[in-house]
Amino acid sequence: MNETQEKTPLEELNVDGVVIGVYDDLSAQAGNLKEYLTIGKFEGKGGQKRLLFNIDGIKAPMVAVVGMGKKEEIDLETIRNAAADGVKLLRDNGAKSVGIASLGDARATAEGVFLGLYRFDELMTMNSEKRPNLEQIIFSGDEEEIKEWLIGKTIAEAQNFARRLGELPSNIATPTYFVKQTQEAFKGIDNVKIKAFDEKWAEKEKMGAFLSVAKGSDEPAKFLVIEYNGGSEGQKPLAFVGKGITFDSGGISIKPSANMGAMRGDCSGAAATIGTILAIAKLGLKVNAVGVAPLTENMPGGHATKPSDVVFASNGKSIEVENTDAEGRMILSDALVYTEKTFDPHTIIDIATLTGAMVIALGEHYIGTFTRDDKLWEELKEASYKAGEPFWRMPLDKKYRKQIESTIADIKNTGGRPAGSITAAMFLAEFVERNRWAHLDIAGKAWSSSEKGYKPKGNLGVPVRALVQFAINHQKE
Repeated sequence: MNETQEKTPLEELNVDGVVIGVYDDLSAQAGNLKEYLTIGKFEGKGGQKRLLFNIDGIKAPMVAVVGMGKKEEIDLETIRNAAADGVKLLRDNGAKSVGIASLGDARATAEGVFLGLYRFDELMTMNSEKRPNLEQIIFSGDEEEIKEWLIGKTIAEAQNFARRLGELPSNIATPTYFVKQTQEAFKGIDNVKIKAFDEKWAEKEKMGAFLSVAKGSDEPAKFLVIEYNGGSEGQKPLAFVGKGITFDSGGISIKPSANMGAMRGDCSGAAATIGTILAIAKLGLKVNAVGVAPLTENMPGGHATKPSDVVFASNGKSIEVENTDAEGRMILSDALVYTEKTFDPHTIIDIATLTGAMVIALGEHYIGTFTRDDKLWEELKEASYKAGEPFWRMPLDKKYRKQIESTIADIKNTGGRPAGSITAAMFLAEFVERNRWAHLDIAGKAWSSSEKGYKPKGNLGVPVRALVQFAINHQKE
């Protein structure tokens, strides 16, 4: 799809259709549409949309009218959803070229457009004619708006990259495939180093926790590291560590067969980590950043780790594997130790579809966030709400530590059903020494059960936007 920017007014663009925002008083962002909207029940509310044809004063034959609500109460999520609704309405009605201007915030408009147009249909070979596509998008704006539009486009495309990795089936998206796709995505981008380590390297690093998960699979595990140096020399990096289970059967503690296919998305933390660094690097942010993604399948087999086995993490702690389906925290434990020891980061944030308990606690609406650092929490909260991927702080109290005590090892990898998300976070805390660390359990928000606005049904690529915003806010530190 071709994308360009022009200073030509929206009404004068030579395209098949344009998107125009309308407020609850029926005043329009462009053109005089009020007389066309008073017929029927279009009230300018958020989420409303209507297709108009051959409007006086607008060159495009089709106009997608999208409701924006009260002008004084407009927020970034309204803009994202309205932009997505508008371009999809035109696309689905045959438009090949579409024009759009800022709906109040150019960056959020771009995010809505490119996130909204995303569809995971690359594996479908039949009825392609029933899946219409746009060929051209033209953004109408001034220099500052164009600059913000391009930032939003870059972030959205990086999030779509993460969505795709999280949605691909595991026979395609193996750990090796993850590495190759990452190398391809970063080609030609300055100040980036990519390393992909194998299992022999992990053995030398004494990553017994990571390798205990990989043992049951015939698919080679990989340990992916991406370094971006956009800040000053010696500036401590921001570090993002993502859970990369490319398929989770549960191992010997095997999952029920119903909905097990969704576990192709248990790599969503790793996908978001890669997408975040990709956006940071493409934007050329003045920060140093590192992304770490331990990648493996969790499968049953003759060599698979068994319940009650004891393994040793790279910091020397012994772990009783009480449940092999609590594998995400195992691979993250070695990844956190490695990240802290190797890069001495300013902040460590791990991202994982870690627990079903988080889905029960927060549903699809918030990302569970665990940190003992109040300042870090405020920074994350601010970034997440601006990005439209809101975080919710969960307790990380030492009283929960007792639940993961083991009688045969230093620690065990589950704490039972009560407070399952919290005890998982407590487990991870055993492998990070510094205070500026946060754990994001994205299990509830990683997928959407239905298509709405800029969100598809399926993998959402969260929290790429929130983490990029966090990095943007740290450029001067």
